Amino acid sequence: MKLISLGVVLLSLSTFSLADTLPFNLSIKGNKIDVNKSLELSDFGEGITQINFDFKSKDGKKYSFDLKYKKLASNRSYPVNLDVTLKDEQGNKLGYLFLANNGVQALKRLGVFGLIVDVNGKPVDVKFTFDDRKKGELRVADLGNERFVQDTLVPKFNFQMIRPVIIPAVESGKRSITYKLDSHPYAINYTLLDIENGNVEFQHNLYSKQGEKTKLLERIYFKANSLDTLREAMYAGKYFDKENGTFKLVFYPAMGQTQPPKM
Repeated sequence: MKLISLGVVLLSLSTFSLADTLPFNLSIKGNKIDVNKSLELSDFGEGITQINFDFKSKDGKKYSFDLKYKKLASNRSYPVNLDVTLKDEQGNKLGYLFLANNGVQALKRLGVFGLIVDVNGKPVDVKFTFDDRKKGELRVADLGNERFVQDTLVPKFNFQMIRPVIIPAVESGKRSITYKLDSHPYAINYTLLDIENGNVEFQHNLYSKQGEKTKLLERIYFKANSLDTLREAMYAGKYFDKENGTFKLVFYPAMGQTQPPKM
């Protein structure tokens, strides 16, 4: 009887451990890069918390992908973060994403998120898909009073811009607002878009501006099917400019923001 009981306990522990490891799809596409991998990620301390691999574009250029799932200090707002870096063959950082979260189940609630970064003049999309079938009832039209925090840092310019943002409607199913980085030829944009299955896509964009021309340098994006999911997102992205150094894009919902009371 004791052996049977022990076996049941071990089975239960094994099932619990497996429940904390989730499959996801990683795609890296653009500028002659076409990578698609089926991978797994575990909660911190549960198994698979690091993923590293090298890959080549169709024209032979080499790149590396590095993912670490890290525990954050106890005084931080979230217990763990997803730490993603894309590098070229020389080890130069091309893009970076720090995504704070409450565990792998929170990544599944987020469903789809990613980082688009300019690589040698063309966009490359690093996309994570934990769940692309989630349904909701969230609409851009319902977010007229939702506040976000715009936080941009560029150390070389001695520049930082922090302000709460309410994103205005620009057309049906779309909200968007753009801020110039003072006199510097760059701009930050927030965009919300209605997409399929009652989801909203949030985009955080960094653009360069040369005369009338606007070029996307980096985009951090995610899908949300509810206000709770939208408000759970918190990240810091980095774009690495050869001339002007690091641009840091930080996102978090306004502190203390809650849903309006039910009447």
